[in-house]
Amino acid sequence: QAKQLDEYAGIIDNGIILVDIDDSEQSELLMDIVEDLQLNCRVYQTTRGKHFYFKNTTVKKCATGTKLACGLTADIKLGSKNSYAILKFDNKERFIEWEEINNTIDELPAFLLPIKSDVDFLNMENGDGRNQTLFNYILTLQKYNLTKEEIKTTLRIINKYILKDKLDDRELETIIRDES
Repeated sequence: QAKQLDEYAGIIDNGIILVDIDDSEQSELLMDIVEDLQLNCRVYQTTRGKHFYFKNTTVKKCATGTKLACGLTADIKLGSKNSYAILKFDNKERFIEWEEINNTIDELPAFLLPIKSDVDFLNMENGDGRNQTLFNYILTLQKYNLTKEEIKTTLRIINKYILKDKLDDRELETIIRDES
């Protein structure tokens, strides 16, 4: 019956997290990451950005305009909190841009965990102290219990996809060496 309506939403399944990025540029950056890493998730196009669905075992509360570990900004909705997502809007069903394989989805990657940070990686350029900022950011990520490998992965993602001016591989590897 609902499919006949001009608009409808669905309750997000318990154990699922929706990472809602309303900024089209940032949603495309995350889509690039999903495609390059071949993440097993579901992605819907929205009128302003994209909805990314993952399995959730760590995030405990919904959030609006929160920073993710990789430096993007998103709204977080949890199935465990009876959140909903719009599936049809303005008489159009939302397009599934990326679909999970075998009806199973990956757990939310550590680089998408919501964190408290005021670092603006998206606008950071050469000469803005990228090396020191990334080095200091290791402590922020440790505070959120990311493992050494999760921190390295997160910093590599920030460098490859988020920073306007990328560090060369040698500089980045110096920052994320085990001694750091």
